[in-house]
Amino acid sequence: MLACCVMCFVYLILKSNLLLLMIILLSGFVSLSRAASAISIENDWIVVISGSNIDYLSALNVKLRRVNLVARMIAPAVAGYFLGNQLKMNDVFIAMGGLAVISFLIKYKCLKRICSIAPVLVMQRGDDDISQTEDQIQIQDKNEEQKHCTSCSMIGGYVIYFQQKISMGGLGFALLYLNVMSSGSIMTSYLIWRGLEMSHLGIVRGASEVFGLVGTIAFACSSDRFTLRTITVVSTGFMVLCLSVSVCGTFFVPDDNRISLWMLILGVVLSRVGLWANDLSIFQLTQRTVDEHVRGVVGGSQYSINSFFDLLHFSLGIFFSDPSHFYVLCLIGYSAVITAFLLMLRGVYFSPAFRNMDMEE
Repeated sequence: MLACCVMCFVYLILKSNLLLLMIILLSGFVSLSRAASAISIENDWIVVISGSNIDYLSALNVKLRRVNLVARMIAPAVAGYFLGNQLKMNDVFIAMGGLAVISFLIKYKCLKRICSIAPVLVMQRGDDDISQTEDQIQIQDKNEEQKHCTSCSMIGGYVIYFQQKISMGGLGFALLYLNVMSSGSIMTSYLIWRGLEMSHLGIVRGASEVFGLVGTIAFACSSDRFTLRTITVVSTGFMVLCLSVSVCGTFFVPDDNRISLWMLILGVVLSRVGLWANDLSIFQLTQRTVDEHVRGVVGGSQYSINSFFDLLHFSLGIFFSDPSHFYVLCLIGYSAVITAFLLMLRGVYFSPAFRNMDMEE
């Protein structure tokens, strides 16, 4: 991240196309490192820190999501403040780069503090044990069986992923990335084309993140009363219900009627409650059911499947680039959410593995 900031600053001075290419490449590496950091912290560290305390695990997941959502609300506002004050581009970059460096230092300090409190996170697990238990020997045998696929590790990772109990639920969650009825760039472009004022657009984006926070609160409150598999299905069903309002506004109300636009926005904003509650429930089910020795493989595979459907939804946006065809993208996204609901219903709610987990609690 620091290298990318330095390259951007040099580009603003020298205006070199080669530097611009290097910035794009470095940005890709930044995205990869961010994904690796998120997978290691959210899929492994939290589970290790919480141990067998399920309530503490749930609380940590909720707090991390809230920090993420608050940052997503603050960052656009800060960027808009600098860009809206008619500052020179160099000054804007210096300010944003300074904030990036500060955030990096804060993150480093926090990670160092966490590692000092929980040294098990930086230990080579299992290397210091002279005598191996039977479980450790079985784990090593599984690792040996997986080595035959080293030449196609990506395929091997997907094989391991689909062997997990949560695979159908995870696939359903990945399908949610195919939905364009969100606060993403495609819907934002459509709202601008429909004539929504920028001030109103900012309110809509902010409201989406606020209702995402409401989703984390709803998950925290309901996790004490209902099982995770129930929350998973109910949250997805709530998304289907909210997006039905958006679809009705898109298909059955004329485009020249302002009501259709606000029906679309209302359904999307409210659906964020179900989205983030579902995110937390699927995430915690994954943490509790995936074995430690394949936790990173499963987390990486889930991230790649999410990215595939995210890429697919942008590809569809290119194919149906005419804003008047936005209803086609809405129909595809709505169908993906319904399919996700059915997958979670079959693979999570009616799964014997998760019913047994409820009885163990």
